[in-house]
Amino acid sequence: MTNNRVQTNNTSTKRKAEQSAGSKRQQRPKLDISQGPKQRLSNISTSSISSSTRLSNASVNSNSSRTSTKSTSTANTASAASITKKAIKSTKASIPKWDTKGRLNQLQTKLSESNEKVSEIEKLHQDLESSVQSKESLLKEAMQKVADLENTIKTTTERHQDELKRIREKFVSKNRDLIYHNEKRKSQLSTFENELSSMEVEYRKTTRAIEDENKENAALKSTKRNVEKSLSELDADTRSKRLKKKATAEEKSVQLSNQMKSRNRYVQELQGELLQNEKLRRKDHDRLQELKGNIRVFCRVRPSISSTTEPNLINARFFGEDNESMELTEQVSSTLGKTTTKSHTFTFDRVFSPASSQKECYEEISQLVQSALDGFNVCIFAYGQTGSGKTFTMQGPSAPTEETSGMIPRAVQQIYEVVQQLKQFGWEYQMKGQFLEIYNETINDLLGNTMNYGKIKHEIHHEKNGKTTVTDMTSVILDSPSKVKIMLRKASQNRATGATNMNERSSRSHSVFTLQLTGHNTKTGEDTSGILNLIDLAGSERLSMSGSTGDRLRETQAINKSLSCLGDVIHALVNNKEGGHIPYRNSKLTYLLRNSLGGNCKTLMFVNVSPLMEHFGESLCSLRFATKVNSCQVASAKKLVR
Repeated sequence: MTNNRVQTNNTSTKRKAEQSAGSKRQQRPKLDISQGPKQRLSNISTSSISSSTRLSNASVNSNSSRTSTKSTSTANTASAASITKKAIKSTKASIPKWDTKGRLNQLQTKLSESNEKVSEIEKLHQDLESSVQSKESLLKEAMQKVADLENTIKTTTERHQDELKRIREKFVSKNRDLIYHNEKRKSQLSTFENELSSMEVEYRKTTRAIEDENKENAALKSTKRNVEKSLSELDADTRSKRLKKKATAEEKSVQLSNQMKSRNRYVQELQGELLQNEKLRRKDHDRLQELKGNIRVFCRVRPSISSTTEPNLINARFFGEDNESMELTEQVSSTLGKTTTKSHTFTFDRVFSPASSQKECYEEISQLVQSALDGFNVCIFAYGQTGSGKTFTMQGPSAPTEETSGMIPRAVQQIYEVVQQLKQFGWEYQMKGQFLEIYNETINDLLGNTMNYGKIKHEIHHEKNGKTTVTDMTSVILDSPSKVKIMLRKASQNRATGATNMNERSSRSHSVFTLQLTGHNTKTGEDTSGILNLIDLAGSERLSMSGSTGDRLRETQAINKSLSCLGDVIHALVNNKEGGHIPYRNSKLTYLLRNSLGGNCKTLMFVNVSPLMEHFGESLCSLRFATKVNSCQVASAKKLVR
């Protein structure tokens, strides 16, 4: 029983050892442990020999690589053989059959030794494979170089053949050209020989002709002597005639010089008369303007922009011999529901209907512009509610044409034309322009830097001679109409505008364009200094209708306040008693217009009226205000002399 148990234990131990050995063999798929060491060595040596054989067949130039590979494989084979011998010796040690544990330990020891040997052999195998791969890469590089050399030889051969072919073609073409030029030279030579023979014939003919001409010259010389004799006789006769004509010419020259002197005296007298006539013209022009009134009022009704956007228009009638009157009618309902027609009639110096053009309006004020050139202060300003066309009348649209150009550019253009005409009378003028705005009772320089708005305080000064100046303003010398356009464009960009319910681009400030005209007459020594003020007032509007809030509300309140102060000044001028107070200082606008309204100035007011029925009440207020202005009496304007 005991022996049977021992045998059973030995059998189970052997099975476990075999199973563990089998599992270890499965973990190493590259080399099978069941094979003997000799068989594994033979496989490794066979693979190394086949690798060396492949390397030896790759290239003739790889002898050194082949030699190193063979030596490496031989060394590996020797080491494998020594390992095999040691394994055989170790197996010869005998262990008793009954010592199962000892035999099992011996088998495990052999197994671990075999595994170590297998790992060493695999490492040797990997080294051999890496060596083979490196040699193969070297072989590929060598083969690539051989192929590159063959391609280089091929391309060089082809290039040489092409070059040889090109040289041959060039030689053939040059040879052909030489043959052609040779034939051409031969033909030219034959042509030259023919020309030479013809020239020889011509030479003989010319020689004969020269001989004939010599004979003719001899005959002509005798004729010449005869002609010279006759010429000397004619020359003596001519001299006597010249002396007679010279005396006659001198007498005529004296007469002409006397006539020139008398004509020069006449021209000087005419120039003197022209100067006197120019002085008389200025006096008559000034007298005519005084007869018309130093404060005049023109009314202009804006045309309708579109029948769809502005359907309800006022009912206006224009009449009078000089188009000086207009009548507005409206339907008024009484408390009893009865509807009656109420008319309002106004008379001014001139009334312009909606059909009137910019040119027609300017023709009426051009005489005032001439007064500025003659040395007077002239002020033209536009008054009216928002959207009535004040800015269009004074400056024109943003992209003006010759027909739509406003009063300011037309006035400057007229001044340039008149200055050119007055040069013949000895007048020379210099023009300077200023452009300011009154925004929320603050004066801003529209030609200056907008960053300085509110930082520089501009003050208004009235001089004793009736001249009004504003401190720290930018003055631009206007020596060409193009500069005027640039100045107006800059001022228009800097001017304060905003949208309200009554006008989507309403002028939110009063703008004043001042043109200083300084003249000097080089013939008489007379000096003049005139000022032309062209003013575009901000639009008057009711707060309830404008829909203004925030900044727009404050702007509207400031505008209405300044226009109300202007109304107070006009009312005080109309009802003025001797020594009465005129409230010019109540606003910057009225203080700036002090000399224009009640001083030494010729003033014209444009009252602009909207054609819309919804603005009928505002239009009546504007027309009534204009009537008050028209009734003002101002002393005669005096000419400014420097």
